[in-house]
Amino acid sequence: MEKELSSDQSSEESTVELGFEPVKDSVRLLINISLFLIAIKACRDAVNSRIRKNEIQKLLAGNWVEHYKDKKTGRRVLSESEFIEHEHERRTAICLAQMNYDVLFAPNGMFQRGKKKFDIYLLRDTVILEADLKCISSKNPLTIAYRIKEGAEQASRVVIDIKSDIYANDLIDGLRGGTGKNNLIKEIFLVYKNKFYVLPKSLIWSKQIYNILKSEKGYT
Repeated sequence: MEKELSSDQSSEESTVELGFEPVKDSVRLLINISLFLIAIKACRDAVNSRIRKNEIQKLLAGNWVEHYKDKKTGRRVLSESEFIEHEHERRTAICLAQMNYDVLFAPNGMFQRGKKKFDIYLLRDTVILEADLKCISSKNPLTIAYRIKEGAEQASRVVIDIKSDIYANDLIDGLRGGTGKNNLIKEIFLVYKNKFYVLPKSLIWSKQIYNILKSEKGYT
């Protein structure tokens, strides 16, 4: 199945109806972290897919700032703030929305100062996943491996947005270097040469990975 990212990644930014004014000094919404965590738990603890899907929709319907909505998928990029701290994270989040995921940036209040964990929640239908975002311009497989290991300490799924023209074989070396003997990682969400791949750890270590990446058709 071919998964190609849209060439039009203009943010189409807008702000959803907030229901209250943002805090002007911090430009952040007044997110009640306790209630947010209760909502996340309700999504995860739902006894069946219908209830889970409903809980996820309620979570997405909260008072978030909408940074992007994809015209084809209808998926959105949301956060508590009018500004996403890193531009590369915003662009990667847009890629994920184009690939049919709602992206919710984790509220800063979830983490102690200086101890931030994962970056985003990925949501789709009955799926809710924590993930860390990594944008990599280096062609060095060792750098890619290091960034994967770094991200895996924050979440079991790492989104790798490759911004170089690294050869597929070198990229595979980096993916394997980051996932080998790494019990924390489950999947890599990969953006490579304008294509999107969802790569379980077992697939990365299979012979099939060479054909998948060299075909440049995407894989989900």
